Amino acid sequence: MKMPSLVIIATICCALLDAQELPVSQEQLQPRHHAQATVHDQSICLRFNSPEWSAGVRILPPPQQTTWDFSQARFLAVDVENLSPDHQLRLTMHLASGSRRSNAATQNQDHTTDTPIAARRFRSCYSGIGLNPGEKRTLRLELPHTAIYEHPDSYGRRSLDSNHINAIDFEMQWPFEPPRDGLVYCRLSALRLEGQADHEAQIASEHYLPFVDAYGQYRHAYWPEKIRHDAQLPAAHAAELAELHDAPASWDQYGGWLAGPRLESTGAFRTAKYHDRWYFVSPAGTLFWSLGIDVLRSYTDATNASKNPEWFTTPLPDNGILPFTHWNLQKKYGRDDYADEFYAVLLRRLRSWGINTIGNWGAKELMASGTMPYTLSLGDFTKGITRLPKHRLYDVFAADFAATMGNLLRDRAAADPLVKKSLDDPMCIGYFIDNELPFNKLSEALLQAAPDQPARQAFIRQLQDSYPSVQALNQAWGSDFTTWDKVAAIRASIANNAFRADFRSHARAYADRYFAVCRQAIKAAAPHRLYLGCRFIGFRQADYIWDAAARHCDVLSVNAYSNSVANVSQQDLRDKPLLLGEFHFGTYDRGMFSPGLCPVVSQNERATSYIRLVQGALAHPNFVGAHYFQFRDQPLTGRHDGEGYQIGFVDVCDTPYPEMTTAARQVGSNMYHYREARTLKNNME
Repeated sequence: MKMPSLVIIATICCALLDAQELPVSQEQLQPRHHAQATVHDQSICLRFNSPEWSAGVRILPPPQQTTWDFSQARFLAVDVENLSPDHQLRLTMHLASGSRRSNAATQNQDHTTDTPIAARRFRSCYSGIGLNPGEKRTLRLELPHTAIYEHPDSYGRRSLDSNHINAIDFEMQWPFEPPRDGLVYCRLSALRLEGQADHEAQIASEHYLPFVDAYGQYRHAYWPEKIRHDAQLPAAHAAELAELHDAPASWDQYGGWLAGPRLESTGAFRTAKYHDRWYFVSPAGTLFWSLGIDVLRSYTDATNASKNPEWFTTPLPDNGILPFTHWNLQKKYGRDDYADEFYAVLLRRLRSWGINTIGNWGAKELMASGTMPYTLSLGDFTKGITRLPKHRLYDVFAADFAATMGNLLRDRAAADPLVKKSLDDPMCIGYFIDNELPFNKLSEALLQAAPDQPARQAFIRQLQDSYPSVQALNQAWGSDFTTWDKVAAIRASIANNAFRADFRSHARAYADRYFAVCRQAIKAAAPHRLYLGCRFIGFRQADYIWDAAARHCDVLSVNAYSNSVANVSQQDLRDKPLLLGEFHFGTYDRGMFSPGLCPVVSQNERATSYIRLVQGALAHPNFVGAHYFQFRDQPLTGRHDGEGYQIGFVDVCDTPYPEMTTAARQVGSNMYHYREARTLKNNME
């Protein structure tokens, strides 16, 4: 297969030959949140202890300038050196143009150099990097010029007014770490513009539509693996099959550590600490670290083209749905019914790529094969149960919560043969219940509940147990309620320590009941299976949420999108094993309009970022695995909720990204020795 990395390397090498340094003086720096930023020999030494969004440094244009003009360059680049001797660094570089104060009346103007900054629409973009201790690499951001990429009244890549860049920021995205000395300690050098913007790539508006070809790809760009005719699909498939490897030699039949220690064999997956590090333990008793991919399915997210048929070269069927990947797979395998062969090949792919786990939302056909460990979701949010107002949160004090959720696995097994098989399937690691519940909205949801809502009634019962009368409560809260019914009707928090303590106590009871009932759902039907938690949105959860989860979950699970997870607080995790349920990296270099939640500059950088993130998880004593979201790029024009990220191991035509598969193979082949080494180093071998 032709390697696109060679094209990217050549492009970046050419860019380096045409670089324009951007001098930076001390007066241009705006350190934020007690950051220290000093200029010496055109390098910036940056150090800060706070993980907050406001921490870092902003670089302003030189004196006598209000903006920079980056309109003729292709990249903004800076060399970043991690000066920490023992901690991974994660850093993002952000560009901004326009003003947040711009109003709706000016947002669609054709901005010229005479338009005041305050009247231009605020836009921003960013790119990130993760670095091991002492490592130095280049952080690049491809400039999304409005002059090239903006197409009025049509869908496309988000652009930036590169003629009027007003700030360059360095910070950490999605902060989660606790404050500590030298949390970020790095040197930024050779801030520069690279390459020439390809203004000839601009597509005239009259020629832009349609912009999606018959394969679901962007029509107006070229890349090495792009499919242009049907015969390329089976040819690429045959070439890939010839290059697939066996599973790494360091694995046993489960993907566990073949040459590692043997613990007790129980016939089911469990967790254990070995050398002060958490692991899964396979049914055979080998140590198992879970490298997985989510959404391993033949095809997903068919494109609904009914609202914008003019975007597509393909004539719309009556239902307006364009299942591009399904059509591509039919051509690839040469028949309509390709599913069995697809999944057989997918299992070969996963072993070749160094992947040992079927992550969340995997296909039933894949899990039923009995050849690879898997995690199983019992639902992202169970409908039909009493819920709190306005938010995707259950009322755990309602009778139907315990009746339904407490029997969830039993009922799912009765309705689904795959779930029934999982009860006794040694390849089943365990179960997730729910996904990304907004626990940070719990207090708001409880206060919005009606007086007769079970959660509100539970709060009143708790208060009546604590206070002998309403008068006693008033004395503690500094309030003036006349009856318990008036207390039950409260809609806003009270600025009083006793009120806050009582409300936290109620929230703790809520969290404990939620996780206890979910645990019961699994253990009542399959006591030997693991409860893998609810896949938190990020690591910033209230203490009472961590406490309850750690008390009832066998494994905590978190979805987090960042360039490193190495600095996750061990204190938060309460000495429990942790599974990273989602992470990803994406870029723009394959005709997609969005790089996802962790943008990087190229496929090579995606691969390096994958390695660095998993290295950080391997070095952390609590992590027992990391699952990548997701197997395939999302549709160019977005799935049902608008997400259209270039984040996959394969594209819409089922063509693998070789940089990603090579990186995953390197990690999978060496992860057990790397985890035991306990040292962050660039080379995993």
